[in-house]
Amino acid sequence: MVQALVRLAEGAAEESHGGVPPAVFGVVGFVVLLLLLFVVTRFNPDR
Repeated sequence: MVQALVRLAEGAAEESHGGVPPAVFGVVGFVVLLLLLFVVTRFNPDR
């Protein structure tokens, strides 16, 4: 276990995994914010 921590600290333990690209999180976050903006401005009772 200590050897694995040493490799991680040295940067030698770069393992690639098949995860979701960061751009997908950005696009999804942007769409969610636009949806919230639409809902808040559309259903605002103070107009």
